[in-house]
Amino acid sequence: VAILAGAAPLTKVFATNRQARDLGVETGMTKVQAEAFQGVVWRWRSLSQEASAYAALLDCAWAISPRVEDGPKGAEEDFCDTVVLDLAGCEKLFGSPEKIAHDLKRIASEVGLEANVAVAGNPLAAGCAAQGFLGVTVVPAGDERLQMGRLSLEGLGIPFEFVETLRRWGVGTCKEFAALPEIAIVERLGQEGLRWWRLAQGANAHPLIAKDFPSNFEEHMDLESPVDLLEPLLFVLNRLLEQLFARLRMHILSIGEIKVTLTLERKDSRRKDPVYHVRTLRLPVPARDGKLLLKLLRLDLEAHPPSAPVAAVSMLTTPARAPSQQLGLFLPLSPDPERLEITLARIQNTVGEGRVGAPVLLDTHGPDSFQRNRFVLPEMREIRAGGEKHATAVMRIYRPPLSATLELREGRPTFLSCEGIRRQILAFAGPWKRKGDWWSETAWAREEWDIEIRTLRPKVRAELSGNGENETALYRVYK
Repeated sequence: VAILAGAAPLTKVFATNRQARDLGVETGMTKVQAEAFQGVVWRWRSLSQEASAYAALLDCAWAISPRVEDGPKGAEEDFCDTVVLDLAGCEKLFGSPEKIAHDLKRIASEVGLEANVAVAGNPLAAGCAAQGFLGVTVVPAGDERLQMGRLSLEGLGIPFEFVETLRRWGVGTCKEFAALPEIAIVERLGQEGLRWWRLAQGANAHPLIAKDFPSNFEEHMDLESPVDLLEPLLFVLNRLLEQLFARLRMHILSIGEIKVTLTLERKDSRRKDPVYHVRTLRLPVPARDGKLLLKLLRLDLEAHPPSAPVAAVSMLTTPARAPSQQLGLFLPLSPDPERLEITLARIQNTVGEGRVGAPVLLDTHGPDSFQRNRFVLPEMREIRAGGEKHATAVMRIYRPPLSATLELREGRPTFLSCEGIRRQILAFAGPWKRKGDWWSETAWAREEWDIEIRTLRPKVRAELSGNGENETALYRVYK
């Protein structure tokens, strides 16, 4: 496999694997030169996928130590493929340095990375040893110079111009470079050459600068050809979800919110700005099941399909700690949060977005002062036997309000007509005049009466009550 980078006609080979190098393909070749080799698979460089792979490599290191640093890097256009972590204090948790190195290699393989691991007394020596030696390498304390001497100058990461100068001097390995006198190095190569000379000796006092743990986890995939059907798109989403959950499991985290960004194919070739289709899912309970999220994404994309074929997919997740609840022996089982979320998503697809949720009272005296929030399962609490129970009076509110006609005699309400039924008013109280929010655009004012009425058409109620007697009820009406 060979990776191509750069725009035509300056496309060159950026990286190769061992099989491609055995065939004769070298980095820096032009595309025309490299196409002369048979049996080589060509792929284009993807900066976003390189960033995702490096983020997964950082997660592997954070699974062992909280102090993780970016490893040595070559030129600015090169990607960073090395991380350095501090093992101080980790022996009590994970065992010897050699065991930790094998654990790191195993963890990296679980996320699809083939890693070389090295343990040394300083960060730069460990990073160079990992880049220069295959498998697991443990450098005993004090033997850094001996191990570093086995590396080539390129394996040490020395810039190309320094390597050319040293080769003209007859120096080809780190061992030969470390044997040169320090004063001669400073006179001819300056302070930069002195730094590489000290690294070749394995004596570098570079302090480890730890990175901050990320607040979000992201995966990205560029598609070889645009996808306009849902099923192939779900296949890509499932793969990205598997990669995200593999990384989150290292830190015992779940997904609390997920943002899917679909980069759409541009219909107008003159337009350079990319077109995105963004969907966000906020889960009431952190999810640890990829099949659940895939079902939710399917329902969401069926309700909000992209307007053009998809050329790239990106997933950004906000991690959360999964809630742990211990159920009691006599507590009723609460609804399964995962099944409940799928049910709510299906209901929302039927009734419309923003019409499903839990009612929450607002801090106001206005009528219908509530709003719909995301439905979240309440915490389970132990039910204790209380004292005497008293009935609670409740009032039924019609939404939307029913239109009613009030008949007045000498300023007193006597009859109420609603939905074709005329009712006699037996008693009333009011009116009470209320108003509020007069300082804003949502000002309101209303008059309310509490009335006791008798239905004059008993057959309407007979079906519910089982008898044909007149019934009385208490109502509140307003205008």
